[in-house]
Amino acid sequence: MSQNLDFNINLYTDGEMLFNILKVFIRDYKNSTWPHEIERVEFAKKLLADALRAYEEGIKAKEERIQQGFYIDQDLKIVEDMKARLDYWKNKYYELVGEQL
Repeated sequence: MSQNLDFNINLYTDGEMLFNILKVFIRDYKNSTWPHEIERVEFAKKLLADALRAYEEGIKAKEERIQQGFYIDQDLKIVEDMKARLDYWKNKYYELVGEQL
């Protein structure tokens, strides 16, 4: 049964939207005193951190493949763009949470 409850998001194609939604939620509710909102913010922080780590793992996997010689010039550009986006979102995470990822 739990297999049917899994949900996946492609961080390459939809990550930017997910990161933005989580950023807005964390920013808007992080100073709340309501227990249910505090719990949701903590969940959003964890979800954002997990998503950013997964994104970083994707970059590393792509870089390993490139180092093995399996790439075209477009792959190099994609990896550089992904690294730039990751750096941006890691900085946003730090601004929101006050912790390095």
